Amino acid sequence: MPSLTIFLDASVILSGLASPAGGSGKLLQASRQQKLKLLTTPLVIEEVARHIEKLHIAPGQLHRLLSDKIVRIIPDPNEGTIQKFRRITKDPDDAHVLAGAALSGADLLISLDKKHILAPNVGRALHPMSVKSPKSFWRGLQKNI
Repeated sequence: MPSLTIFLDASVILSGLASPAGGSGKLLQASRQQKLKLLTTPLVIEEVARHIEKLHIAPGQLHRLLSDKIVRIIPDPNEGTIQKFRRITKDPDDAHVLAGAALSGADLLISLDKKHILAPNVGRALHPMSVKSPKSFWRGLQKNI
């Protein structure tokens, strides 16, 4: 049973599907092996679906990811909660990610968005939840082993 719960943004899901050997792909693999519990929202999945073909990823890969519960879908945050997070991120379109992560009960938010999500002010706003990139997550995990 997984002891660590992680909320993923669209960039990590897309990267994991496009490059299974990379850090994002390793997150998906760890979930397949039930070592991690990965969460996201329908709004994030809509974002993934909008960009999936640009990266030449077969839509069936996303369907399998969801149907096999590699990434579990939790309810979208309400508009009021999303609005609160618009003040925190430089990109208001990312507010739903922060709101979803905050409501998810996850231990971490993992993103590849250095400019808008991996920013110090986002980490402070989501504290005690950690905000990391896949690379920093795996690096930190190796140090603790």
